[in-house]
Amino acid sequence: MFKILTFIGILLLTINSSAQDCQYEYYFHLTDLAKEQVSKKKFKEAKRSFKEAFSNIEFPLGHDLSFALYVADQTKDNEWAELIAEKLAMGGVPLRYFSKFKKRKWYSDFETEFKVYNKYYDKNFNSELRNQFLALSKKDTEFNENYHAWRKGNLQLSLQDLIDQATEIVTEFNRINDKYGFPDEQKMGYYYVPGKIRVEPFPVLPLLVHIYQRGVLVLQEEIHTIVCKGGLHPSYELTLQKVRGFGNSTGVEQEMQARYAKYQN
Repeated sequence: MFKILTFIGILLLTINSSAQDCQYEYYFHLTDLAKEQVSKKKFKEAKRSFKEAFSNIEFPLGHDLSFALYVADQTKDNEWAELIAEKLAMGGVPLRYFSKFKKRKWYSDFETEFKVYNKYYDKNFNSELRNQFLALSKKDTEFNENYHAWRKGNLQLSLQDLIDQATEIVTEFNRINDKYGFPDEQKMGYYYVPGKIRVEPFPVLPLLVHIYQRGVLVLQEEIHTIVCKGGLHPSYELTLQKVRGFGNSTGVEQEMQARYAKYQN
């Protein structure tokens, strides 16, 4: 009996230690569950899952908060809805995002205090990092589009063009990461997409996928730690474990040579 109790004690200690080492592991489990519950219109269950998730970490993520705000509205929990809206606003989400809630009881006070939330965002988040990351993401998207146009024979690019442009993106990502740390919401705030009027995760995964495909496995040994700190969803880690280019992942030049040999004819 003593051996069984000892084993259970060690097991519980291991689980607790694991949760402490990977702070966002349980958070992601709960928020994924809550979103599944939302998809099934089980709003009361989703509310419990979101509240438990948010209670276990200091910084809830923007996309999750946007879902939780919808749940709070569906369950007519005005107090919780206002708290969520405040968190989103303090993370940089503009007032126009909340316009659909104008008729709610909490909106008037929220709108009155909005400048206070803006000041909090300006003081606590790095807009310079945000702007540089989004500019890099845009550059990466443009290069990816040009690459596929070249691959289909609709655009002329030399091998050196491919090498230089891909290298520029990797170099800029490394510079940003070295200067500011990994570009996550804790540093940049929440990502509001104006055209969609949505709060989404920053487009970090597409950028990393493209960099990996271009032969450079940046931060490969650090990805799990980044997940545990809330910088990436666990599914992103699984994706990056599988993504590779046509070459042997030894760098941009080798990768682009392999692609050029495949498509130049």
